Amino acid sequence: MISKKIHSFLLIFLLIVYSHNIKAQNLELINASLQLLNSINNSSNCECSQTLNIDRPLYDGKIILKDSTILTGRISVNHHFDNKMITVLNENYAYKLIDNEMIKEVEIINHENEITVETKFINLNKDEKLYRLVYQKNSKISIYDSSDSPQNNSLVGKVFVKENNIITDTWNFWTSGPKKDLINYLNDREGTNYKIRDFKSLNDLFVKL
Repeated sequence: MISKKIHSFLLIFLLIVYSHNIKAQNLELINASLQLLNSINNSSNCECSQTLNIDRPLYDGKIILKDSTILTGRISVNHHFDNKMITVLNENYAYKLIDNEMIKEVEIINHENEITVETKFINLNKDEKLYRLVYQKNSKISIYDSSDSPQNNSLVGKVFVKENNIITDTWNFWTSGPKKDLINYLNDREGTNYKIRDFKSLNDLFVKL
């Protein structure tokens, strides 16, 4: 009876020790990961797929840097990483972090439902974010929003109008959304009084700009 109790006690003791060792190993792995993240603070080139949290899909495309270098692979734009805004590039199965400040333009291609959609993201302002090109009427007027996804005929977040090389942030706290912000921009420019109901689609609105 006593030997059984001793055996049980030893088994419990071994389980506790084993559990403690596993936790210690996990803690070491976490610390190592954090050190790796800190070590690539200023790097635009790293193989770190095990430590980077990629929470959005990657798409085929290319990155054009401000020095005209072109990088191709699988891309996801606008990730917050180590107090920076970066774009993720999977090139030949290796992940690279590209500082958005180095990027001039990103072009991604989305193949969905047998339809190919090309979307551009532009370094538009002095901030680090890349903005999605939603519509371009001609060389004088372009419309951008702050979505990180491929073009899907909708407006997301802030909307910017670049007209005659002047960039206007149309966002207004009191409006109902980005479409109304863009309509307000049109009304202010044209002296009109359009409502959301006057436009069945975004294309109807874009034509007026």
